[in-house]
Amino acid sequence: MENVLFHVTGRFTRADRIGRVPEGERGNFHFNGDVTGEINGTLDGCDYALITEGDVYNIHIHELLTTAEGELISFERTGQSLPHEEEGFLNTLGKGMARTASERLAWLNEADLVWGARINRATFEYTAWVKKA
Repeated sequence: MENVLFHVTGRFTRADRIGRVPEGERGNFHFNGDVTGEINGTLDGCDYALITEGDVYNIHIHELLTTAEGELISFERTGQSLPHEEEGFLNTLGKGMARTASERLAWLNEADLVWGARINRATFEYTAWVKKA
């Protein structure tokens, strides 16, 4: 995959099921993961999801990546689930942005990002990728 900045392998660690709101089902899904690629480190975040009619997940993620060098990168990502192709899995795609005070990674502040993820609904494990648009 061209322009991939990093891959994430992780797990959802907690689900706050808020319940039915006017737009659908609201839930906050906390996660962490290991980051490998052009950027290496660990990731912690929360997906503020809204599940609408037809089991469509509208995703709004805030996360913090701590690089292996100790630099901090804040990410905000939005996206939506894709039609379910395989029982027990959820595939998602979206776009995002990053903000960092790191001089080495300052180029991220201007980068348009796209991302995708595959979530195993049974184990709560996921894999994801983030790349330059």
